[in-house]
Amino acid sequence: MKLIKKTYLYTAIWLLPVMIIGSIFCFFMIEYISYEETDEFLTYEMDRIRAFHDKAKELPELYTVANIIPGNLYEKPLFRDTMMLEPGDNEMVPYRELHFSLMHEGVPYSIVLRQLLPGRDDIAQGTFFIVIGLMLLIVLINLVIINLITGKIWKPFYGTLDKLIKFKIDNPLPSFPKTSIDEFNALNNTLHLLLKKISDDYRNNKEFNENASHELQTHLAVIRANTEKLLNVGSGSERSAIDDLKKIYHASTHLSKVQKSLLLLSKINNREFKNNINVNLDKVIALSLETFSEAALMRGITIERQTEQVIIDMDSGLAEIMINNLIKNAVKYNVQNGYISISLNSKKLEIKNSGLPFSGNPDRLLERFARGEDGNLGIGLAIVKQICEVCCFSLSYSISDGCNHILTVCFQSSGNSY
Repeated sequence: MKLIKKTYLYTAIWLLPVMIIGSIFCFFMIEYISYEETDEFLTYEMDRIRAFHDKAKELPELYTVANIIPGNLYEKPLFRDTMMLEPGDNEMVPYRELHFSLMHEGVPYSIVLRQLLPGRDDIAQGTFFIVIGLMLLIVLINLVIINLITGKIWKPFYGTLDKLIKFKIDNPLPSFPKTSIDEFNALNNTLHLLLKKISDDYRNNKEFNENASHELQTHLAVIRANTEKLLNVGSGSERSAIDDLKKIYHASTHLSKVQKSLLLLSKINNREFKNNINVNLDKVIALSLETFSEAALMRGITIERQTEQVIIDMDSGLAEIMINNLIKNAVKYNVQNGYISISLNSKKLEIKNSGLPFSGNPDRLLERFARGEDGNLGIGLAIVKQICEVCCFSLSYSISDGCNHILTVCFQSSGNSY
């Protein structure tokens, strides 16, 4: 059901009890006014007759009053309701009577004034037509007002709705104009953020799927090619077969790592890590360095560490994954006899390491499956970036002097460090 029809329906439902209550009110109000006006008229006639008697010393003519009865004396005027037969219609009709007394030549006289009242049936009928007329007028005015309101006030809403209907995920984001209505502005801002999130997710997933497909196909091709060589009888020596098996093993191992990384990214995106506790990052860094110290030692890498005791409110699993990936990246992409410098304070974590020269945009290395100049594809820093987004941290990648790589995680934006 359209909005305007729904408005009409609720208006009709609202008018029904109003019409019933209004009818009852009008009925009693008309009846009350009828009595008031009749009593006022009869009182006026009584005063006029008394004034005539005081001046002329005569009783009024009988045809001018309902009745003149000698011998009755009323202390004060008395109003009564009575029913009398109407000769023309042959039915009983209501009358209002006023009884009062006059002293004429020492004899008390009771004079009766009588005035026709509208019947309750007549009042009900009149009330019905009045209320129906008013309701029709109100309905007509409401229809005009609702159409004007729908055409003017709801115009921004229908414009927003039309843009949503025509929106396609691969098209640019629609722009919603600012209106004079706060609720519509809030709706447009919320829709803009929602569509931007959907569009960004679509673009990232599309790029991610393309890169992931390429990465997986590359290693599958290696496995397939080396398997075909092994199946080819007489294809080479035993040494060659061992080399082919090693290539298959390394390719399958890499595929397994990619699969685990993809699963981890999916869990992070779905906010499956929700067990926030107070995590001591200094201890996490110390444990991670123990894990990668042997690999660093084999390559002659010197590790410098200047860390404070910093407590962060976050999931402990995410903290370990973030630190491990940062240190692993610093070790893996370092140079022989290089260095790693780690500094931690309440505001930020900074990991600086020597590495190969890089002339491109370092922020591109934070993307999923970003390819470095050495041809390697990685996903570790993309995981770190996703964790920072979930925890409201900021992550930046910079390079100084061409070969000094600096990764910085700032905690201030999260409001969780203390």
